[in-house]
Amino acid sequence: MSVVESGVQFLFVALSVASVYLLVALGLSIVFGSLQFVNMAHGALYLIGAYIGLIVGFEVEFGGLIGRYGLAPMGLDLGFLAALVVTPLVVFVGGIAMERLLANPLYDRPLLDQLLVTFGVLLIFQEGFNLIFGRTGFNYARPDWASGPMLIPGIGSVSRWRVYVVVLALVFLAILFAFYKYTDYGLAVRAGTEDTEMTELLGIRIGRPFLLIFAIGAAYAGLAGILGGSLFGVNAGMGFSNIIPALVIVIMGGVGSIKGTTIGALLAGFVFAAVTQVWPSMATASIYALAIVVLTLRPSGIYPTGEIGQ
Repeated sequence: MSVVESGVQFLFVALSVASVYLLVALGLSIVFGSLQFVNMAHGALYLIGAYIGLIVGFEVEFGGLIGRYGLAPMGLDLGFLAALVVTPLVVFVGGIAMERLLANPLYDRPLLDQLLVTFGVLLIFQEGFNLIFGRTGFNYARPDWASGPMLIPGIGSVSRWRVYVVVLALVFLAILFAFYKYTDYGLAVRAGTEDTEMTELLGIRIGRPFLLIFAIGAAYAGLAGILGGSLFGVNAGMGFSNIIPALVIVIMGGVGSIKGTTIGALLAGFVFAAVTQVWPSMATASIYALAIVVLTLRPSGIYPTGEIGQ
C-alpha cells in the first residue's frame, strides 16, 4: 500500500469519526446555544436512534427481557436505507416529547439542575436498554451498495461506507445552516436567542421555533446513532460514551456556533483517529487533551458565539 493511499484511508477514517461526533454535537450545540439548556439526555436520543435503526432495518437476536420472554429475533428487516429514513423521523417526534415533558419545565432552572436531571435521564435510558435488550453489543449489517472498497483512480481504495458517512454529514450540515440562514423559523430562533422579550413584543411567538430546534437536534442525534452504530457497533452504553466528547466539542468550538462545532468535530476526529493508530486506549482521552489545549489558547472557544447558528 502506497503512502498516498494510506494517507487517504486515514483521512476518511478521521472524517467519518468527525462526522458522527459532528451530528451529535450539532444537536447539543443548537439547543444549548438557542435555549440555554444543557441536555445530557441528548445522549439518550443517540442511543434510541441506534436501536430504532436496528429494529427497522434488521432482524436481531436481542437478549435481556426480549430474549427471556421469547420475543427474539425482533425487527422489521426493511433494510439499512429504510432505517436511515425512518429513524430520524421517529426520534424527531421523540424530541418533541422530550422538550415538552423534560426540557420545558427546566428552562428557568439553573444549569446545574438541568445537568443533573438530564444526566439522570440518560442513565435511566442506559440501564433500561440494558434490561430490555441485554448487554450484548450489536453490529449493523451494511447493505451491498455500501460495502467494500471504493476505488479512487491514481490513489487506491477507501472504505465506501466511510465516504457515504462523510457525504451524509455534509448534506445535513448544509441543511441546518440553510435552516438558520434562510427560513423564518431560523430567523425567529436567532432573534429569540438574542432578546426573547423583545422578539415576543414584536409579535413573534418563539415557543414553536424553539420546539422545532429541539426536535431537529434530536433527529440529528438519531441519525448519528445509525451512522455511529454502523462504524463502532451498538450497545446500551453508547449514549453515555458519546455525549461527553460531544459536549467537549461544543464548548471547544463555541456554544451555539455551527462553524465552531464543525471545526471542533474535525479536530476531534483527526486526533481520535491518529491516537487510535498508536495508542488505542487513549483515543477518547485525547479529545479531552485537545480541548485543554484549545481552551487554554482560546478560552471562549474557536468561534465565540456572536450569533447563534453562524
